[in-house]
Amino acid sequence: MKRILILYIIGVLALTAGAQQRVVAEVKKTIDGMTLTVDNIKAAAKKITPALTNEETKDKAETWYVAGNVQYRLYDKFMSNRAVGKKVDVKAMGHALIDGYGYYRQALKLDTIVDTDKNGRPKVDRKTMRAKVKTKYSQDIVGRLSAKMSDYNKVGGELYNLKDWDGAYKAWDIYCTLAGRQGGAVPDTILGQTRYFQGIALWQQNEYRGAADLFAAARALGYTKKEAFDYALVCLSALKDDAGIVQIAADAYKTFGTADPQYIRILINNHINKKEFIQANDLLDRAIEANEADAELHNLKGLVVEQQDGLEAAFPHFKRCVELAPDNAQAQFNVGRYYYNKAMAVAESHPNLSRKEFRKQVIPLYREAMPFFEKALEQDSDNEEVRNALRNIYYRLGEGRKLEALDRK
Repeated sequence: MKRILILYIIGVLALTAGAQQRVVAEVKKTIDGMTLTVDNIKAAAKKITPALTNEETKDKAETWYVAGNVQYRLYDKFMSNRAVGKKVDVKAMGHALIDGYGYYRQALKLDTIVDTDKNGRPKVDRKTMRAKVKTKYSQDIVGRLSAKMSDYNKVGGELYNLKDWDGAYKAWDIYCTLAGRQGGAVPDTILGQTRYFQGIALWQQNEYRGAADLFAAARALGYTKKEAFDYALVCLSALKDDAGIVQIAADAYKTFGTADPQYIRILINNHINKKEFIQANDLLDRAIEANEADAELHNLKGLVVEQQDGLEAAFPHFKRCVELAPDNAQAQFNVGRYYYNKAMAVAESHPNLSRKEFRKQVIPLYREAMPFFEKALEQDSDNEEVRNALRNIYYRLGEGRKLEALDRK
């Protein structure tokens, strides 16, 4: 009984394997028909799917070749329907082209046939002493892929418009791969633009490192429009890649100069962080000359000058920043700090000042500092340094109500 059962199981397995091979043949015959509909082709695609994983058929080039032909036939049918004004499923159309490429690639990997003589024995290459091989489907596959190369670029755009970011990325990647095999047939600038679009598709999926790499590839291929730098900065900022940010900013500054101050500002901050104040000062002068109304540049200039020559020399730059941007909390603080420090310096250097002289020399400086600190605290309520300075000023000026209100916050 057990022997009969085992034989039965073996028979079923053999039947199944043979069935899958017949399916491949049937699908191949079906898609060669002239009057197929989208539904017919989709049915053929579904029918051949099990053969792609079946042990008997999954390692045969023909299986994948036929599967690729089905997808290309489906794409062509969608396109012909569109040409006569019919509404088509654009996403399904695009993915038919993408899937077809994947199937063809697998077919190309498997498409090696041992060349035999009339007696069925393998022919041997006398130089390598290995069996000679030939291909059956490769030439046709390469021709089909080449013929559809530009379609992949168009499909990438259509899938992107549908917000199918992954599909768009894949279609554009296939286009660039095929174009690269044609040895310069497609200009680098077009490939660069396509790599840029690929980067955007990855950015939409928060794949920041891959996107940044694609933006770099786009620039290397000659696509040096501003957005290729700016999106790279966005991605590298998300990755907290400070070194990469500085490098992109340096490259962008070489290309665009001070037209957009964000690049030179990044470079200035990098020099400040490294305490390279001479280099920072030089870049600041160039940036301010080109963008005199940029308040933040004046504040940065003040910070650099203070490191080199002290607060007194930096004060005019902080003051200019406040004039340009009254809501700049840091600049308000820096101006207030100037007056406050002067008041403290006078009081400390003259510890025996009479009350009259204290009111004459010190109090006016506290009064000068107060509105700047108040404005700074208004913009940055968590700044304890400002809060403590104000507390001391209110105490010195006898501003009891303001002191109470400050402590209640």
